[in-house]
Amino acid sequence: MSLVLVFFLGFIIAVVVGQKLKINCGFVAIALGFVITWMFGGENSSSNAFIKAFPVTLFWNYTIPVIFYAFASANGTMQLLGKKIAYQFRNARWALPFAISIVAAVVAAAGAGTMNTAIVGPLAWGMSVAAGVSPLVVPFALWCGSFMGSFLPWTSNGSLHVGMYGQYLEGVDPLAMCMRSAVYNFMMAVVILAAVYFLNKAWKLNENGADDFMNAPEPFSKEQRNTMVIILSCIALLLVPSVINQFAKNPVCTWMSKNLSMPVTATAGISLVAVLGGNDLKKVFAKDVNWNMIFMISGMGMYCTLANTLGVVDTLGEAMQTLPPALIAPCFSLLGSALSFVTSAATVQPLMMSMIPALAPVAGVPYGALVIPLMLGTGCTSMSPISTGGALCLVGCPNEDSPRVFNRLLVTAIVVMFVTAAVCATPVILIGA
Repeated sequence: MSLVLVFFLGFIIAVVVGQKLKINCGFVAIALGFVITWMFGGENSSSNAFIKAFPVTLFWNYTIPVIFYAFASANGTMQLLGKKIAYQFRNARWALPFAISIVAAVVAAAGAGTMNTAIVGPLAWGMSVAAGVSPLVVPFALWCGSFMGSFLPWTSNGSLHVGMYGQYLEGVDPLAMCMRSAVYNFMMAVVILAAVYFLNKAWKLNENGADDFMNAPEPFSKEQRNTMVIILSCIALLLVPSVINQFAKNPVCTWMSKNLSMPVTATAGISLVAVLGGNDLKKVFAKDVNWNMIFMISGMGMYCTLANTLGVVDTLGEAMQTLPPALIAPCFSLLGSALSFVTSAATVQPLMMSMIPALAPVAGVPYGALVIPLMLGTGCTSMSPISTGGALCLVGCPNEDSPRVFNRLLVTAIVVMFVTAAVCATPVILIGA
């Protein structure tokens, strides 16, 4: 248990030192990671072992879309598109956060799953900035919209959950359990969005540029039209095969859905936008790519791989077996939240799902009553900016706003983690179980 404390203490120190000294907390986390690896890594105590822990997947999923949309922003395409969309809400700008959530939910339910934020995010940031919406609300609108539609059985995330229910929970109807879990995720997202909206008084809009907002935006230039065609083509390559597969599954669309992810299509898009969008490559990389956020997220993600090296996952799992029955559900939620805060929820869920058949009889509840704490717990902290879900919500965030938005996501994820655990201590989790 001492190594668990070392791990979380290091995490807190990295964040606090970074904020107090106004330096990138990602680099602080990497430095602490080396020290902790040398002291407590055991067989993996070499520097090379920690270097290999660099979160390649997280880096790829975040950095490539960031660079892609940086090119789209450099020639004014994203800003102008945002103004055009926001102009349609000129008489109801207060409703933009809800509109963003609805769009994200629809795209997610169409098959994109939680990757919808990579599609909708940059557009949402563009129109929100143009409309004067608080930047502290935008990532939550994206995240909540994602949770409203990402876990239906026909989506990529829902299909994964159906498979896990069938594998680990004997006697449970996987499809019915997936729909039940999706309803809980939907309700959690609605409550969080409403709370964030009212706590931030998001109906109070920034009036800077309000005159421009109320006037019809200018037409797209040739370079901006080329950029829009490329962006829409990338989105189509993500969505169309998934939608077709829902009605007429075929090998071609299956291959496209599996392989043409946002990082893949964005990689091709970067080259095309650089050539056809009228951008200066050096200027875009120097001024428009948010390298500070990239290394902040990557550095913290690198540190979080120590959860496995130090045995944090195994230690916490064993401790669950000794809890009083009434505490199992809320602590199960907290465990899922803590683990998914520092690693992928898809990695945590199979481990914890395998624990349910043993824990449910001890808690005196059916399997379904522990499925909800697991799914809500591992899901609620995915808004953390050092997780893939939270990081994607920051794609398109203006550089000047990114530090405080990063902090707000991080703090809110921690608060929601404990609120969710408290809810899981009530009979609410028994509904439909």
